[in-house]
Amino acid sequence: MRRVLVIATLLFACSGEEPKKAAPPATPPLDLLLKADPGEALSVLVAKEEGPGEEVVVVGRIKTIVKGFASFQLIDQALDYCGSGGDSMEDCPTPWDYCCIAGPVQNEHTLVVDADGEDGKVMKASGLAGLRLLDLVKVKGKLSRDEHDNVTLHATGWFLVERPNLREGLRWPE
Repeated sequence: MRRVLVIATLLFACSGEEPKKAAPPATPPLDLLLKADPGEALSVLVAKEEGPGEEVVVVGRIKTIVKGFASFQLIDQALDYCGSGGDSMEDCPTPWDYCCIAGPVQNEHTLVVDADGEDGKVMKASGLAGLRLLDLVKVKGKLSRDEHDNVTLHATGWFLVERPNLREGLRWPE
């Protein structure tokens, strides 16, 4: 049997073909979608000022989603996304990146949202139960502040408040 395996391995290795790798196990989409509105919510700016404490609800738009993980950035809804009306970026091809707003202003108005597993690390997920960029959401969770003064909202659930309509011909990124 051993001789057959060695011969088969040598024949395969000499064929010049790459061995096929097994696909990684699929990660299910994370579903922390709340069935009911969690109520009154803090803005991103107020939440960042408030810092660590008891459970809170924060409202904002999804600015970025970390692919493969239950993590995204929430941006204060006081900032209009590019092309949302009244600004000079009506024909912006990527309104979800807030390119019409200076980077430092974006950073000041942005909060990281992580859904942590039992091990305290951000959970892996193939999606966020249908949430997408620019969705207005209320996120329930606890705030933490690290040694660099970065504030993170550790989510226990989120509620979709509104999905904006984009101009015709514009597609959300996958």
